[in-house]
Amino acid sequence: MYYTYGPPNYGHRMYERQNNQQGTITVTGVGTVIVSPSIARIQLVVSTVSSSLEEAQKENTGRMNQALDTLQQIGVPREQIQTTSFSARPMYSYQDGNQILQGYEVRNEITVVTDDMDRIGEIIDRVTENGVNEVVSIEFSVNDPENFYMEALSFALTDAKKKAESLAEQLGANLNTVPLKINEQTASPGVGPAQVFKMVSTPIEPGNQSIEARLEVVYQL
Repeated sequence: MYYTYGPPNYGHRMYERQNNQQGTITVTGVGTVIVSPSIARIQLVVSTVSSSLEEAQKENTGRMNQALDTLQQIGVPREQIQTTSFSARPMYSYQDGNQILQGYEVRNEITVVTDDMDRIGEIIDRVTENGVNEVVSIEFSVNDPENFYMEALSFALTDAKKKAESLAEQLGANLNTVPLKINEQTASPGVGPAQVFKMVSTPIEPGNQSIEARLEVVYQL
């Protein structure tokens, strides 16, 4: 992604200010913003096994309804609960090369989204006491990561300017602080790799996340 300081040409993402003078300097600016997660996505599973598919489904439905009722009782709105996956499969064992049906497994996975970081432990404790028998993962993220990313971009440009000024001073050259070209090196805005914690114990501390932006900036000497 490129930016220009002249009239925009909306048909292209790369713009340069023309200058016939020789001598440029290219630096990389890095900007980082530390943020506290504001959203948690909790993946929960109800898994049941029975010799009969009908019985496995019946038990699974009962346990899942129990978990959903518990979530509503502790104040988690139904719209913050999503069914992620559902499966019913036969289970086999092998004896002397023969396939023997052992029973059926039914798995129902839901994702609970909450913005109350202080209640994650309570949510997990209550549902595992009432139907849920597997916590797959907890993923933390932030609201509106684009806003934090734009702030990181600003810091990256400031960092690039400081580096260019320092190098120009060491070279004994004058620096035009208006960039000739800016190349955004980050592939896409937003939070970096999600922090995922498998089967974490309560209480849960989400910690902080960093949002980083990198710019390659060309200046005229």
